Amino acid sequence: MERSIVMRKFLYIVLSIALLAMVMHLCSCVGGGVYDPTDPIIPAPEVTEGTVDPITKIITITKADITVVSDHWSRTRLNRKYTVVDTRSPFYYLEVWEQAYKSEVFHVTITNNTPRNIVLSLKESTMEDEREYVYNTITAIEDVKYRFVSKRLMDLRTKKGLQLFPQIMLNNKLYAGNTIPPGQTIAGFLLYTTPSTIAEKVWLNVVLEKEPESRTAAYEKVNFRFAYIQDRLLLKRQPTIKRF
Repeated sequence: MERSIVMRKFLYIVLSIALLAMVMHLCSCVGGGVYDPTDPIIPAPEVTEGTVDPITKIITITKADITVVSDHWSRTRLNRKYTVVDTRSPFYYLEVWEQAYKSEVFHVTITNNTPRNIVLSLKESTMEDEREYVYNTITAIEDVKYRFVSKRLMDLRTKKGLQLFPQIMLNNKLYAGNTIPPGQTIAGFLLYTTPSTIAEKVWLNVVLEKEPESRTAAYEKVNFRFAYIQDRLLLKRQPTIKRF
């Protein structure tokens, strides 16, 4: 009798652990896991434009019938999602790498509620800091590949991770002419070089243009500016990433 009770308790514990693992796996598959509390780049304490979800730290801005959502993904979160047994995240880097070889990634969702096409200006959609440094959007897979080649990390796992790159980037989700048709929503990653550890304030600029209503009219530019800060304490406490 006692042995039977012990066995039931053991099976209950095993099933509980399995259920927890399944839930965590499903969360990871859907959104890359929950918000990372160790993420050093967080919404500014006083966001003057848009709203911040207190749990997910996602910033949402709506203007001119367009909604843009910005979700910063930490390196830990990206590795949890994309670095697995046979694949290395296309955003992977080590602490010892130079700044130019490190990645800063935002997941951006754009919803067009206007009656016209809107155009995403990738050249103007930049990341900047309070030192007036401007970081351009990285869209070419050759630029990402160069990082791994330079660091002698171009193996089969990296090659498989690079195959994911065009599938998850925002610029590859756009329609012809970098447009988003009326009523449509697109979502994907924007990649930048990580800012210097000296920077305290960071902004993500997503620049859109409404197509003119007539041939003689001009494009209407709409700028979405997401305010973040780089927490130096969290930056120092970043967990060391081992070479996968």
